[in-house]
Amino acid sequence: MPDLGERGNVMGPQPIGKVVEPPAAMLAAAGQLLAALLRGDFAFAEQMTTAQARADISEITKALKPRTYDKFELIGRGRVAHHYFLKARLTGVNVAPFTIQFRLGEDNDKWTVREVLNLTGRRSAWTK
Repeated sequence: MPDLGERGNVMGPQPIGKVVEPPAAMLAAAGQLLAALLRGDFAFAEQMTTAQARADISEITKALKPRTYDKFELIGRGRVAHHYFLKARLTGVNVAPFTIQFRLGEDNDKWTVREVLNLTGRRSAWTK
């Protein structure tokens, strides 16, 4: 068999890297955002959002009926560089679950929402 050169450059199965645990401050920020959506404090949710995502969070808040949902769960998490993508499901009594995906990034020790997307009623790899 011929020599393939530098083994690190060879294509094929790669070792699985270490799982990087998310920062506690990021998880706390995600919890604050979701709690604000649950209680209908949409001003707080918009305050946590960057200017580029304000229209998106506004659409989410219009789709949510205040105090309809009573709990949330984080059902997916991914990381690209220093940004975290989270998928959350809001649930309540006698109401269909509301699923959102959002991206959090840190700026000056403050976690802000950079993107948000309503996944309710959509099918994707994240909605399975």
